Amino acid sequence: MKPLTLALTIVPLLANAYKGDMTHYTPGVWPNPGSCGIGYLPGQDVVALSKEIMHAQDFFGGNPNNNPRCGWKINIYNEETGESHEATVIDTCEACAREDVDVNEELFYKVAPSGDGRVGGIDWGVVGDDGGLIGG
Repeated sequence: MKPLTLALTIVPLLANAYKGDMTHYTPGVWPNPGSCGIGYLPGQDVVALSKEIMHAQDFFGGNPNNNPRCGWKINIYNEETGESHEATVIDTCEACAREDVDVNEELFYKVAPSGDGRVGGIDWGVVGDDGGLIGG
């Protein structure tokens, strides 16, 4: 009988996993922060999520600074390169499709070093999400 060889690919476990395109943008810096009212500082890894996800439920009283999605930590994973990085939600991407993410340029090239401004098939999920917050 021949021995059985089992190969496993280890990928980050993402609660509430999503897959979409990743693009990059220039986040608002103080005194002009993004929709969350959180200013970007160089060296931070930040992300804007689609308006469909950011506004899935209007339970923040119309003030986007009170959106409970602001400050979320998400894990962004590129299966093609094996790169995985954590980022903080600080903004809303008005032009993004539901599961797309828009990240600062430095983070974009960490996740997709050979990317040309848009990379498809990017997996992402909320770090520590219990599965109950992102609705549609």
